[in-house]
Amino acid sequence: MAINHYGTEARAYWRRWLPTRYAALPDPIAFFTALGEQVEAQVGDLWDQYVIADTAPADETHEERVARLAHLKARAEHEVLDEIVRLEPEQEAGLEDEDDGLESDEEFQARLTHLQHHTEWVSTTADALLDGNVRLSDLDDQQLRHVLDYMTPSFLRLFGTSAEDQRARGRDL
Repeated sequence: MAINHYGTEARAYWRRWLPTRYAALPDPIAFFTALGEQVEAQVGDLWDQYVIADTAPADETHEERVARLAHLKARAEHEVLDEIVRLEPEQEAGLEDEDDGLESDEEFQARLTHLQHHTEWVSTTADALLDGNVRLSDLDDQQLRHVLDYMTPSFLRLFGTSAEDQRARGRDL
């Protein structure tokens, strides 16, 4: 199995900020694959807890719901990553780098614009799925993963399926 995006982020962090620990890993690919899966599972569990505990406003629009759920997921990701990935940097790590690692204003604006377009696409696609104008089979694996990144995993139950069912049908989720 490939390293997921959490494992990739963890690997980059460890390479820069924990180089001694990183160098001591006998099999970094296996380690970061497993760590990424652990992060993904814990993020999903924590996100589910946040969604259950959260109260949606009565007049919430679909776009507001998508944004609220995305915020809850980002909160869960931040907490889990801080707990098990972003460990205290080693003393000698990254201190001599001139690059502070911060993105420029232009990079930030480009990322924000991309995020807004992506959120609009997810919202529109989720609406189209719910309205029956788009079927799950119309989406490729990456598109379906994007929708599921912003919707709770129970979203698939609305269509009589689950992530496990989709994987059993050959989908790479």
